[in-house]
Amino acid sequence: MLESGRIMDFYDDYSPYMEINIMKMEDNYPDTKSGHKCPHLYSCPNCHQDEVILIKE
Repeated sequence: MLESGRIMDFYDDYSPYMEINIMKMEDNYPDTKSGHKCPHLYSCPNCHQDEVILIKE
């Protein structure tokens, strides 16, 4: 699996430039803000499957 970055960065054109704490309120992952975790997108180059994994900050 290859790490592709924060899942929030793929929401729209301006997402990579938004404040992280604001994006965490809208990311639909309940544990990101209180648990100090960040959802990252991982992609498999062989089967082209994507998976979101929460990374501890």
